Amino acid sequence: MAPILHIVIVGNGVAGVTAARTIKTKNPETRVSIYTDESYQYYPRPRLYEVLSGEAELQEVYMFSGEWYEKKGITVHLNKKALSIDVDHKELILEDGSQVTYDKLLLANGGHSFVPPIKGAETTGVFTLRTIKDVLDIKKFTKKTEKVIVIGGGLLGLEFAVSLRKLGQQVTVVELSSRLLPRQLDQDGATILKNRIASRGIDLVLGAKTVEILGKKTVSGILLDRGETISGDMVLISAGVRSNTELALEAGIKVNRGVVVDGHLRTSADNVYAVGDVAEFEGRVYGIIPAALEQATIAAANMMEEKHSVYAGTVPSNTLKVVDVELTSIGLVNPEEPRYEEIKKTDKKKGIYKKLVLDQGKIVGAILLGDTKGFMPIKKLIAQETDITEYRNSILNDDFDYKKLIH
Repeated sequence: MAPILHIVIVGNGVAGVTAARTIKTKNPETRVSIYTDESYQYYPRPRLYEVLSGEAELQEVYMFSGEWYEKKGITVHLNKKALSIDVDHKELILEDGSQVTYDKLLLANGGHSFVPPIKGAETTGVFTLRTIKDVLDIKKFTKKTEKVIVIGGGLLGLEFAVSLRKLGQQVTVVELSSRLLPRQLDQDGATILKNRIASRGIDLVLGAKTVEILGKKTVSGILLDRGETISGDMVLISAGVRSNTELALEAGIKVNRGVVVDGHLRTSADNVYAVGDVAEFEGRVYGIIPAALEQATIAAANMMEEKHSVYAGTVPSNTLKVVDVELTSIGLVNPEEPRYEEIKKTDKKKGIYKKLVLDQGKIVGAILLGDTKGFMPIKKLIAQETDITEYRNSILNDDFDYKKLIH
């Protein structure tokens, strides 16, 4: 009888838990152990905003119950920080000095909030938001604040702003770019979103860089590069995420911006794989949930030594609610070359904006703001590389029947 495989996973976010679940579904006999430095079972990060705004209780955001892990046979070790990897002896060394032997190791230890080198960033009242602990700390602090400044008008920054507004805080968002969500929206879409956010009582300061966080003992405001100051008694920095590469780096595993992986999601070390926010594939750290899910499923199959599944990258797509406005952005949305054609439809009154980017009649990118019901068929059309030339004048109509194009 073949010995039972022991797969050890570092990290209990979406990538780690998806991989564990996939492995157990494929072969319930395989031993799966998850180690995490967090005190909480897996929760989807987008739900942190609901906890922050008070719309959800902490226990409501856990994805699975304790019984679920038990039933699946997945052992999760909370508050167990991985300190180092001995790749020669196939051991994971924990902070408490204990050693865990593995047959295959999966790094799914995610990323951390990036704090730019802003003077005063260590002042009391400056926060980042990535974990449940962050949310609880911020909520506690808002009991004595009225005005919050969010540095960063990306997806997460806007979600923070809305949650804090729901808590009754006055909120100002300061964004370096001249428009909101420069990666997910074009100028037209960003203008519509800006108007909808402003209508919720959130102040927006665009095209401005924060050079200093002011305040002696605690935050009193920020100073912008143009000399202007904005007052506030709390600052939330939302300036992106960086991969947690230290564990891999110290083990001599190849690292760039993330832990470098091949098409099988293998790292440069034998029997060590990486997925999710920690992984870099072909020069890119995706940092989005669709990529984490795809990578976790493929890595799980490869660690089980099935026929090799190959990862070829993920078409970037984001679907979310910003200020209760549905937004989906997929593929190439801001083409710079003249060969691309753009089809647009705008309803300013309803705050709806739709755009398709075509390359020789095939959809390569889409923005759906305020009405996302065509998202799944459009995603399929991108994957199928369907030529939609003859439907270009009607495809964005509300009553368009996508069935005739999808095979």
